[in-house]
Amino acid sequence: MRTRLILFFSIISLATHATYHPSVQKLMVSQLFSDHVVLQQKTKVNIWGWASPGQKVWVIGSWDKQSTAVTGNDGKWKVRLSTPSAGGPYKVTIRTTESAIEIKDVLIGEVWLASGQSNMDIPLKGWPPGDTIFNSAQEINNAEYQAIRFRKVPFGVSTTPLDSAGGNWVASSPGTAGNFSAAAYFFAVQLHKKLKVPIGIIQSSIGGTPAEAWTSKGYLSKIGDFNNIIAQQEMSSTNRSKINSNSPTVLFNAMINPIVPYTIKGIIWYQGESNVGRAEQYKRLFPNLIEDWRNKWREVLPFYYVQLAPNIYKAADQHEQGQKLRAAQNYGLNLPKTGMVSTLDIGYLKTSHPPQKQQVGERLARFALKNEYGDKRLVASGPIFKKCIVSGSNLIIVFNGVGSGLTASVQGLDNFEIAEKDSVYAKAVARIENNKVIVSSATISHPVFVRYAWGDTNVATLFNKEGLPAATFTSEK
Repeated sequence: MRTRLILFFSIISLATHATYHPSVQKLMVSQLFSDHVVLQQKTKVNIWGWASPGQKVWVIGSWDKQSTAVTGNDGKWKVRLSTPSAGGPYKVTIRTTESAIEIKDVLIGEVWLASGQSNMDIPLKGWPPGDTIFNSAQEINNAEYQAIRFRKVPFGVSTTPLDSAGGNWVASSPGTAGNFSAAAYFFAVQLHKKLKVPIGIIQSSIGGTPAEAWTSKGYLSKIGDFNNIIAQQEMSSTNRSKINSNSPTVLFNAMINPIVPYTIKGIIWYQGESNVGRAEQYKRLFPNLIEDWRNKWREVLPFYYVQLAPNIYKAADQHEQGQKLRAAQNYGLNLPKTGMVSTLDIGYLKTSHPPQKQQVGERLARFALKNEYGDKRLVASGPIFKKCIVSGSNLIIVFNGVGSGLTASVQGLDNFEIAEKDSVYAKAVARIENNKVIVSSATISHPVFVRYAWGDTNVATLFNKEGLPAATFTSEK
């Protein structure tokens, strides 16, 4: 039902994003910069807007820093304003010789973009009765964090890149937090408690959406799979009924492009369900999306993401496909400054929306705290397959992310399978030895391949001692 509503409203929302035209003479600033905004600390933040061509624009921070720009022929201006260490509240004044804009209650801290489909979009209050968040009422009641602020990008689709999107910055409180992304909220709370600084989250997410909808035309064309669809979209761009939230590029255009180049620390991402059944394509599509966004921001931004949880995919073309998409998500780790959260231990088979978003947010925060904020003591990742070594009738599996050591669930190691070169798999017996996993089967004499949690509903049985589960993998390419 939720997906059908998204497709319906996508037709309406095409007209809701205003784009500036040079004929407009009034001084304007991007709607991202409004009262209660959070700006990234200790850097030069991008601030931009529009005014009459040839006008000088001053942008002044009340922390005694300012920057100037002159609008171009298209009426656009952009400055880079130096920011201090975390703190506030401050004011930012934007003025020309003729008019001024004042942005109040500005905080300086850490800013992250949270994006993806429904598992990032589901709010702290949940979507009851079917999709709930664990301990939701108590979490909302305890959500008094005036220094944690969210800005949710309104849903919209477009066949061309837009430069403006609505929304407001909202501080966390029991009256507001129920509408925030649950995963992003728990991520923000972890950062705020550990760093003791304001946290800003730009939430740009919508349920039921595939990765290609979040990728720009320029980068999708590198894959080639969607070129004909994009061409047809552009030819029929006046027929809005043929465009919806599943269409290639349309969410990037309406919900990501307007954010660029807002200065952020990094990106958290939870998506993939809508690409189940197309795992081979996702191996190329997902890393391409990461590189696309980094190219748009002109920076190798940290990109931390969540591997899908166990779930029963009921469509005939998706059954027993979830594990293939989970394995395809591993390909994002081939890029620098990425990290993957495994959720094999917190799936809830009645829904594709696991209710325990606390663990999701906390695990995402581990990557940020370790890699971006210097807490090198933290173990951020669960065990990630590195290689397997043939040793007679055994396979020795070597992992990254072992932390202080490997350990099995209370039920013992399970869900390992091995095969000879014919790829006919048999259930394997597994044991931990010297922080490696040794697997064998009485029916496999010459093992070549190994895989783990290779089924829609397989759950975690292998962890590191920090309690982080191993991710689904296969050694077979």
